[in-house]
Amino acid sequence: MDDADREKTLRTLVDLAESASTTDCWDDSRAVDLLRSQSSAEELRALGASERTIEHVFKGFKPTAPAAGSFTVRVEARFESAHFLREYRGISEPLHGHSYKVEAELAGRRGGVDRDSIAVDFVSARRKLETLAGRLDYTCINDIPPFNAINPSAENIAEWFHRELSSAVADEEAVVRSITVWEGPVNSVTFAPGRS
Repeated sequence: MDDADREKTLRTLVDLAESASTTDCWDDSRAVDLLRSQSSAEELRALGASERTIEHVFKGFKPTAPAAGSFTVRVEARFESAHFLREYRGISEPLHGHSYKVEAELAGRRGGVDRDSIAVDFVSARRKLETLAGRLDYTCINDIPPFNAINPSAENIAEWFHRELSSAVADEEAVVRSITVWEGPVNSVTFAPGRS
């Protein structure tokens, strides 16, 4: 939700609160929870809320700090591709295909969540991962750089996804913790930087 949509939602809730009787408006605690989690008393004042409404929303409410620990967000994409390994155990493999699945585990750069209580935006991360998978979908991976120069092993494909996705999500203050590439339903490899 962008800032304009967020403000519109908050204004709608404030207008509802101001135009209805308090008991009619606040029967549904979800509205109060939404205003508490998405705004502050100062912001509601700026949007024109009365002190009565602000008091009702924030009376006895003390914001809590995020839980200790970290959050990992997981997204996945699928693609169909062919490849062959050059000089695999002394001979080149024949061209063959796989139904690939790639899973990405991401986290917020600062380890916690943002003001919307989100560590990494699922939708954006998944779209970026799907875009990368689309570059390999219905291709011979050996023809796609850098795999025209290096073996398109699951290990190299996982490292490529890590590098490309890391670059794609950097502007969202996200980091890629690991990438798992599945060649079919039973064989997979996971790449995580710094692990041995």
